[in-house]
Amino acid sequence: MDERSEQLVARGMAVTLGLLYVVLFVSCIWKYVTTKDITNSTLELILIVMIPGAIAWFARKDESLIIPTMSTTRKEIPTGTDEKSVKKRKKHYFIDAIGLAFIFLLFTIIDSLFIQKQWDHFSVFPEASESINITASLSLEFLLSIIIFYAIAYVLDEWKVKRYNKRLEELGYFDE
Repeated sequence: MDERSEQLVARGMAVTLGLLYVVLFVSCIWKYVTTKDITNSTLELILIVMIPGAIAWFARKDESLIIPTMSTTRKEIPTGTDEKSVKKRKKHYFIDAIGLAFIFLLFTIIDSLFIQKQWDHFSVFPEASESINITASLSLEFLLSIIIFYAIAYVLDEWKVKRYNKRLEELGYFDE
């Protein structure tokens, strides 16, 4: 099989896997919403977790996958140790953290409005009105999410960059 055929097969498998993920995700949400019991979605949740695990297990030796990339655009991030490269990576981590925190905030609001049909929030200001407390609670959750997601992205992606640079050094691509 030539390279073009391999790419077509890989693309077809990726589309199939993507459709499977959508079906599993929709099925999981549907079962949870209709029954209010997450244990009814156990099989879907297991598959949602196991499929990427299996892919990661078999792909761990593929060196093209260790190239650090931006999660939003899939472009390679700078892997240098100079200040400009580090600043660009940190900016990328921050933008990703904001995006992920916004998605989680959106899911929290949707969950409160349509699934639980009530607002569970901290009383940040006990003497203030409920709407101010909800806003303050969601804002605090958003800010904490940004901090946590930034820290996770920083640690994991810097580890990937170090691993990538170490591999390049082992191959003799650059000397530091």
